[in-house]
Amino acid sequence: MPAPFERLIEPLTDATIAVFLCVLGANIGSFLNVVMHRAPRGESVVRGGSRCPACGSRVRWHDNVPVIGWLLLGGRCRDCGGGISPRYPLVEAAAGLVGAVAAVEVLSGGRTFPEGRFGGWHAGADVLLVHADWQLAAVCAAHAALLLILLCWALAELDRVAVPGRWFIAAAAGLAAITTAAGGPTVGAGWPGLAEAAVGAGAGLVLGWAVPNLWLRQSLVLSGTILGWQALFTAVLIMPLAAMVRMAICRATGWRTGTGPTGCDLLVAVATQVLAWRWLVAAWPRAG
Repeated sequence: MPAPFERLIEPLTDATIAVFLCVLGANIGSFLNVVMHRAPRGESVVRGGSRCPACGSRVRWHDNVPVIGWLLLGGRCRDCGGGISPRYPLVEAAAGLVGAVAAVEVLSGGRTFPEGRFGGWHAGADVLLVHADWQLAAVCAAHAALLLILLCWALAELDRVAVPGRWFIAAAAGLAAITTAAGGPTVGAGWPGLAEAAVGAGAGLVLGWAVPNLWLRQSLVLSGTILGWQALFTAVLIMPLAAMVRMAICRATGWRTGTGPTGCDLLVAVATQVLAWRWLVAAWPRAG
């Protein structure tokens, strides 16, 4: 194989993995749209294809491609011409960005994490295909799962739909199991993984007492379970900045917005924490 083509193999493989994770995230976002639309109505989330919310006609498969389908239709149903809320592609795009976060974490070889957690000797597809680091993959999967759950909780908050207790328990137990398998939160006191997860969940519970928002309380507990208490406090400090950006965007677009912290703000703060973990940890001594 000519040398120029050999040099392209690695970047093309990395790009393929990144695109795959983004597309996978967008498809999960499409499923979250279905869940948040049907679950409050007591409808099955696995049976029956997608339908137009206005006329009830079945959405064709090529119109159901995340984000792209909505754009090609101009935000309107092909059959009745009724408007389809831009929320659908926005949720799909947000979930696609979660896939992008996972791609950055894993393809960087753990370089976004604090010093000492991962060696970072291998990066790109090499860290997955040749020198597989399963602990890194597990941590990145845990972060992606957390961000997707936070997205779901933020949608529930927006719709003022109560999250069933069994959903919260299942999410907390699942995240705790993933965290334990990954060796505990990325930065912790060096305790066994499950103990660190429990301390982080406790920190989220304590912080949750300060807010009247039930969805945000649950999200704080879940975030502490995965991130650990130190990173959770950093994410909480980032939340006001995320809220300021959100309110500015809402004022510019005319969307309704509240003045208090929301699950959306926590979602952005946690994503920022995950992507900038190494640099945020390094900033703490200077801040002190």
